[in-house]
Amino acid sequence: MENIYQPSLINENEDRTRSYSVSHLFFFAFVGGIIAIVVLGMQNAKWLKLEKKYIRILTILSGLLITGKLVIVYVIGQGILAIDENQIKIFGRIIAVVGYFIFYAFLNKPYKDHLAVGGQTESLLWKPGILACIISWFFDYLAMAFLLAI
Repeated sequence: MENIYQPSLINENEDRTRSYSVSHLFFFAFVGGIIAIVVLGMQNAKWLKLEKKYIRILTILSGLLITGKLVIVYVIGQGILAIDENQIKIFGRIIAVVGYFIFYAFLNKPYKDHLAVGGQTESLLWKPGILACIISWFFDYLAMAFLLAI
């Protein structure tokens, strides 16, 4: 009879959703690039328990954006487009921001639902965000160096 006043619908072992602040992902997309937003956005999608069909769509769109960036780097590097190689960073940031808006469109409603049930957001500032940016910069540098050397 002691348990009569315990909540019956809340289980301590239930699998709760976690999330980063979706609006803070913009900063990491702009600074870190397309790989950073893909890594952080996919992690957030899994934490918010987005349906598998939407995760597949996000994976395909992310792959297209990364491929698009690589194609632009190659085309500029080969001189097919008469654009200075310094403009590659601008195109990279534009592609990353487009990636952010794609993730925002898919994650905004589940994120609002997460907050509505009392969910907390996790900090992106230190470990996950900076690590994603460093990894993204490294792979961007390698890919651009390789494609520009061809």
